[in-house]
Amino acid sequence: MAALGAPLRTLRALLRELRHAAGRPYRDSPAYRHVLAAFRAHRVTSEKLCRAQHELHFQAATYLCLLRSARQHAALHREYHGRGERSPEEVAGLVGFRLPQQPGGKG
Repeated sequence: MAALGAPLRTLRALLRELRHAAGRPYRDSPAYRHVLAAFRAHRVTSEKLCRAQHELHFQAATYLCLLRSARQHAALHREYHGRGERSPEEVAGLVGFRLPQQPGGKG
């Protein structure tokens, strides 16, 4: 995370990751309500300058990175986790090979 983007972009990405993480309607989740409330409480208006805005934005970007990484890890784990013993045909297919056909229709 070399540079933080716009806070609105971070908020939208964070809500998108929460939607991926929640199996139910994500707008009813406490995490969704907390994130929106925190961003609303720390926004900059014309009347005040929120000194904690950058701190909140950094924490949100860090949490976004955590959620993305956990989702990507789970996807990789599902794809590459061992499933026990595999047949020779299946193993050959994983690496892009085909087993030779035996004459006489035996294979």
